[in-house]
Amino acid sequence: MTDKDKVIEYELQIESMLKALIERLSEFDTTSQLTDFEQGRQLAYQEMFEIIQTRYQMIFDILSQE
Repeated sequence: MTDKDKVIEYELQIESMLKALIERLSEFDTTSQLTDFEQGRQLAYQEMFEIIQTRYQMIFDILSQE
């Protein structure tokens, strides 16, 4: 597997994770009051989303410099 193939595979995995997190975040009904557990879960999903986006951006920046 070449480096380019590895990058493509990694990007597909990142996209898949982001889509899954977006789906999970959309499950929350923002019109009703969330329980403490649901609020914690929502916060965890948002934090994971931000971590994945940041890591993806860092790797993209590194690869674009090469």
